[in-house]
Amino acid sequence: MTALFNLFYLYDPWLFHVVRMSFVAGLAALVVLAYQYFKKQKPQGITVPVDSLAVIIGLIAFSVIPLLVNGTRDFSVITMYVKELILFIFGVGLYNAFYANVNGQQKVVRDLQLGVVVQFVVGVIGLLGASFMIDFLLSTNAVLPARFYGSEQEYRLYNITATAFFQLSLFYLMLLHFLLAYNAKHNTLPNVLVFFMLCIGLISGRTFLLLSVVSILVYFKWRYVPSLIAFAVLVLLLAYFLPENPYVAHALEPVINLLHGAGFVSSSTDTLMKNHLFMPTLKQFIYGDGMYMTGELEVGRYYGHTDSGFLRQILYGGLSYALVCFAVTFYFVRKVALNWFDGSWKFILSAFVILAFCNIKADTFAFPGIMFVMLMFLSLFGTQGKQLILFKQKEPKDV
Repeated sequence: MTALFNLFYLYDPWLFHVVRMSFVAGLAALVVLAYQYFKKQKPQGITVPVDSLAVIIGLIAFSVIPLLVNGTRDFSVITMYVKELILFIFGVGLYNAFYANVNGQQKVVRDLQLGVVVQFVVGVIGLLGASFMIDFLLSTNAVLPARFYGSEQEYRLYNITATAFFQLSLFYLMLLHFLLAYNAKHNTLPNVLVFFMLCIGLISGRTFLLLSVVSILVYFKWRYVPSLIAFAVLVLLLAYFLPENPYVAHALEPVINLLHGAGFVSSSTDTLMKNHLFMPTLKQFIYGDGMYMTGELEVGRYYGHTDSGFLRQILYGGLSYALVCFAVTFYFVRKVALNWFDGSWKFILSAFVILAFCNIKADTFAFPGIMFVMLMFLSLFGTQGKQLILFKQKEPKDV
């Protein structure tokens, strides 16, 4: 049962475009926690990470400053960080209801592995063209512009999640990084899981194909070699024999270009460099424009019409705001490292190589996508930081 809660909370699929399952799972976890408390099944009390809550609330408060300085009324940033706070509170409930015990870390890693297997199976069935599975998977996604359905990018929607494209690639990148780091310490994960992770990561997007190399190199084990060879052979066979297939042509564009002597490049990278990166003005560097969204669907919803996370943050609140977003992200990455990997700087620095590159491409630092929700959730598994224990109960006495 915990694996199902974990899947719904972290992957946050829509239920037939009616309700987001992260909220359903979070509310259900709080109900279970309340039941456990009233049945006196929580003698250790309920753990509340006061410092983490303070960090998120501080981020919300700091995000008000650009609005006051610029006199703007774009509340989209405040709204998304309030959502982040709500999801974190749900995560606290989920942790206390199901994982707040001595085996909590092993239990959540098991649930993460089960989630990977589920996504691999449904993704493969969808790619094989099973219409019932495709219809189901598309019903769990957010409603996207019509141009994506039936296009060369539709395969990227074959996951049980409301998140798609870059944010899903980012999630799988950090999930792979975390699981490989965990396996470097405990050596308990099955080797085939690496193959499954690489396959579902490839479905999510080309960003994963490039940056997963960082995690593999940092946490390389010789026993991963069969899985790596199997994945490499699969990629090369698809790129060589099926380059005209629209899904293959899109997913493996850098590999196909490399095989044809054009270098390891992709159209999305070219578009980013040409259209989305520019130098902000001095005023924008100092305190931004207080704008994040434009609301203009025809020309782009984001202010400045840029995908870059760094630029969006600078345009909203200046360089200081971008640094605050970095600091919040660093806080949670470091807390994961402290609670899971004895404060390993190897994990922290390698994670930030991935995250910093991704923030150039799109929103990453402190952005409340499923990747950051996962980081916040994983940061709960340990005793590091300021914790408040609420509602401790006396152990029932044996008669």
